[in-house]
Amino acid sequence: MVSILGGKMRTKPLLFPKSILIETCNLCQGSCLFCPYFKIRKGQKKELLEYKIIKKLINEMTDYYVERLTLFNNNEPLLDDRIYKIIKFAHKVLPKVEITLSTNGRCLTKDKIYQLYKTGLTTLYISIPTLDPIFYNKIMGYEIIKILQVLDDINDSNILDMIKIAVPITKYFKEEEFNNYFNKKNIRICSWHAEYKENWGIDEAIKPIVDFNQYIGPCDRPMDQAVILFNGNMVICCRDWHEQNVIGNIKDNTIYELWKNDKMISIQKKIARQKYDEIECCRTCSLNFNCYKRMVKKVGLPE
Repeated sequence: MVSILGGKMRTKPLLFPKSILIETCNLCQGSCLFCPYFKIRKGQKKELLEYKIIKKLINEMTDYYVERLTLFNNNEPLLDDRIYKIIKFAHKVLPKVEITLSTNGRCLTKDKIYQLYKTGLTTLYISIPTLDPIFYNKIMGYEIIKILQVLDDINDSNILDMIKIAVPITKYFKEEEFNNYFNKKNIRICSWHAEYKENWGIDEAIKPIVDFNQYIGPCDRPMDQAVILFNGNMVICCRDWHEQNVIGNIKDNTIYELWKNDKMISIQKKIARQKYDEIECCRTCSLNFNCYKRMVKKVGLPE
């Protein structure tokens, strides 16, 4: 069985997660139609994960094999003024680990991109679902020309190598158009299928722009990935906006302690057997085939 990540479905958890996501803040100014931020977090009081906690997490990773440190989750990381300081520390402590950010692009400037590079960022994902200015504005609520102008002003090959265009596949994505535009700049493209949870409340927004005409599961993320939210809670999935499966809080525990606690082990055993309906977070996710079948009817998708 092949997992969403493209490899063989993992049935045994790793000793320690190879991919760790740290959501340093709960801020975002975007209005992307495929994202439930403003449905779920709108009006939430600004909250930052304490820097000393972030340092503690990064220091713990030096004791284990970690491939990737992602310093964002369901937020806009460039709204956290500490992000450069955090990247610099992570790069110093974890020089062989890939350090990534993903941005909606609203905050991007040439200077900020250069600063990210200088502090040690490995990969900067910029979310661009379409190059059509009208549909980009419809989906993202922003002007794509502003982002493209920033990218067009960068000629340093090392910095261009840091950048990846993250493409959430929508009805308006044209692969050939993207290749023609970004290949000439030697900027790589990384596309991904939009995911969806029934409790996000964005049916009417997402239906016109995304074709959920292909089942892209199953998912084995809780076998090798840890997700730490701005409030310190560790959850089993980056899509758990409602914190349905909180494993514990990192302020009181280490990553390893939470990764190996009874609750996490129980969930991992269910993931191994693809018993997604027995896991609250997974029960309503499009990567669960039973939920996907419900979506076909609810969101009006083709059988």
